[in-house]
Amino acid sequence: MDVVALLPRLHLPRFPVGQAYLRQDGDESTLVDAGPPGSGRAIADAVAAPGHGPAAVRRVVLAHFHEDHAGGTAGLAALTGAKVLAHAADAAVPRRDVPAPEPVPAEWERPLHAAALRHLPVRDVEPPSAITESADGDVLP
Repeated sequence: MDVVALLPRLHLPRFPVGQAYLRQDGDESTLVDAGPPGSGRAIADAVAAPGHGPAAVRRVVLAHFHEDHAGGTAGLAALTGAKVLAHAADAAVPRRDVPAPEPVPAEWERPLHAAALRHLPVRDVEPPSAITESADGDVLP
């Protein structure tokens, strides 16, 4: 996994499909998105690259429920103890309370969607143990 330093406190872990953002604030970090299923260990290792251990990740904020954004959440939360935050409209899907709706790509998006699916691992997405919901999108303390 590549980790690109965007700013001194902002890093971009990149996956074969998707990416995440890691913001460091002192001894704590916030991760926006957790990559595809099985990415938890790779992200935990990548967090150590900018100089902090995995326990520094205190929050994982999910942009939305797609598996390339939320698939690695359970593994990462188990490794770091991070609190998982999601908008109320999305939280039920990674929690497995409801199934994800099937994507409806536009005609021009279909080849991109098919190519992305070829790079995602074929496995069930494990639900995080808990997700904190926000109704207004304001999820960071």
